[in-house]
Amino acid sequence: MALETYVIMKDKVKAQELAKTIAKNLSDKRYMSTQTTSYSLLAMAKFAKMIGGKGINTSLTVSGKSENIVTEKTLASRPLQINNGSNSITIKNKESNTVYVSIVTSGILAAGMEKMVQKNLATTLVFKGRDGSILDPSKISQGTDFIAEVSLTNTSSNRLNDMALTEIFPSGWQIVNTRFTDFGSFAQNKVTYTDVRDDRANFYFDMKANETKTFRTLLNASYLGRYYLPGVQAEAMYDTDYMVRTKGQWVEVVQ
Repeated sequence: MALETYVIMKDKVKAQELAKTIAKNLSDKRYMSTQTTSYSLLAMAKFAKMIGGKGINTSLTVSGKSENIVTEKTLASRPLQINNGSNSITIKNKESNTVYVSIVTSGILAAGMEKMVQKNLATTLVFKGRDGSILDPSKISQGTDFIAEVSLTNTSSNRLNDMALTEIFPSGWQIVNTRFTDFGSFAQNKVTYTDVRDDRANFYFDMKANETKTFRTLLNASYLGRYYLPGVQAEAMYDTDYMVRTKGQWVEVVQ
């Protein structure tokens, strides 16, 4: 009914987001009642009518080089030749239907040059001492025990399965594994699985709609020097519509 309402309001952005969720539910193996299935199909049919036919007829211009993309299929992909310096991309839809465009890039950026991403997830990171006081991670005394506390919020109205959160720590800090170390009354994180490595902590879990989860990792400032602390990254492992990535910073371990 919500999708049907968005179609009536001609809100294509919200309709598309909700249509993706309904499509996943329709293709899932779980049982759906006859009424649920029929109304879902009815709403999807109205959405399909609103955005037009399935074919694609567009022109793509990348840094002055043009190409016509014509197909009767619902999806077309093209590699983009990107040069150092300025680049421009222009896409023109020659039909009356709606064409959705995604630009996908991959690579490793230099320290401090990461691109921040926030898609249906929000996160905060604070560092605290053993007494709960807030610490400035840019300069921590050698030998200090402290906690990295990440709060992750599902800002959507959908339940999320198979979530992954990764925290990578600088080599001057060491992770204190509480499974083998007495660290007072420290509470374990409520997750499906935890994978602790030498330089990182990976958490795997599910999230309810609009739920906030908090993850705590015990650390020790062990080795003197200046190091780079990467940002926090969390994502739904099988759905790129849910992702958040923060920027990193330089930190120092001092005497």
